[in-house]
Amino acid sequence: MRLVWALKAWSALAPGLQTSASWQQWARQPVRPCGEVTLDLSHIPAMARRRLGTQARWAVSVVDAVLAEAAQADLPIVWASRYGDAEKSLALLRDLVAGEPLSPTAFGLSVHNGIGAQHSILRGMRANAVCVASMHAAPEAGVMEALGLLHDGAAEVMVVCYDSPLPAPYECFHDEPALPFAWAVLLALAEPGEPGFTLQALPAATCETCVPKSVPHLPHGLEVLQFLLHDQQARLYSPQARDARAQAGTGQWLWERCHD
Repeated sequence: MRLVWALKAWSALAPGLQTSASWQQWARQPVRPCGEVTLDLSHIPAMARRRLGTQARWAVSVVDAVLAEAAQADLPIVWASRYGDAEKSLALLRDLVAGEPLSPTAFGLSVHNGIGAQHSILRGMRANAVCVASMHAAPEAGVMEALGLLHDGAAEVMVVCYDSPLPAPYECFHDEPALPFAWAVLLALAEPGEPGFTLQALPAATCETCVPKSVPHLPHGLEVLQFLLHDQQARLYSPQARDARAQAGTGQWLWERCHD
């Protein structure tokens, strides 16, 4: 059974792209984002704000923007990121090599669900919070987790997708364009006649017949966002894994837009 879901609200950040109007224009003619981003996090207490790294600030910013449009203040959130906060993890490893004592607080903030945990504490949220990672398909993993929550009865679920370029010496492992970005979308099951989307996994055996529609200068997370915002694009194929180990048995994902 394929669930049809609707996009109720969204917010996004990337270099030089911050407003809804600029994102809508970009979605029609996607280019590699460049420029500055200015965040206003004055609504977060100063002590908590200092604990947020750059990636966390971006993710929290888009989540709070979407929460302002949600029907309820405490709702399930799925945090999807391929790498998480790799900067903090690398800093801990360097301290370990140098024989320096490791900070329990720094460790707590470095784990893959650290950003989601910080946000839950900041907002006093008690609803389901899940953090997922999936090599080349983090957006798909996040949305599929959200669809499971919707199927189980949640009225709305937010999906947050975010990543940043890997720091040296990990940067050699990049297999797609490296850009910082964060976006959040509020999902609900589509009402009869309401425009919506479907997402399905394609068996590996069928992928040779698929023609991926991708923008090669964008990370896959931004390809997905462009598809969601561009109402003239009917479908999007996820890229197959570039690593042979990840290709075995995984296939591709197909996003489709439903107009009725």
